[in-house]
Amino acid sequence: MFDAAEALSAIVNLLGWTLGGFLIWRAWRGNAIRSVNVGPLRFQLQEEAMTAAATAARDWQAKTGDGGVDMGRLRATVERAFDPQMTNHLIGRSILWVDDNPANNELAMRALRKLMLDVVQVTSTEAALASMQGRVFDLVISDMGRGTNNRAGYELLAALRGAGNPIPFFIFSSDDRPEFRTEAKRAGAQLSTNDMLELIDCVVATLGRAR
Repeated sequence: MFDAAEALSAIVNLLGWTLGGFLIWRAWRGNAIRSVNVGPLRFQLQEEAMTAAATAARDWQAKTGDGGVDMGRLRATVERAFDPQMTNHLIGRSILWVDDNPANNELAMRALRKLMLDVVQVTSTEAALASMQGRVFDLVISDMGRGTNNRAGYELLAALRGAGNPIPFFIFSSDDRPEFRTEAKRAGAQLSTNDMLELIDCVVATLGRAR
């Protein structure tokens, strides 16, 4: 027998969950909440992040002439980023990205923002140091060379380490010979790579740790 009360209750519950999900989504977009644990919303955001990360990886590999994107590896990274415990540590963490050709990293920055990270971009060492005077960042990503200075990334790293700043520092450049990785590590960088997937994976691993 049709129970009008039960039907009405089901409709009210459905509307409540729909409205609640929408409000949570709006709050997250406005940085008004610090965690995302609602199943359907989390899965939707995860798929958006996966799409953005895959697009960024394909775009980067098309420019560098590398092979295809390892989608399994990429999905594992994104899924790890949306593990509830990891998510709570990632939301709102801030990255300063230094590159004199910002268009090269636009898709990668979109992907990182889909992972709930705050990414600020500057185009010079001077602007990077000035930005770090005004706010606290959790990680720096820098290119290797800027303009005629093919050691600009190392010089920014040296300036930070010389000032006693231990912030995690990643060098992301299309030229990633073994000797560059060795020098970057010796200078105090945590990563030197030309691999977009490695970059995203290390960002998640580094910023996903408890503060």
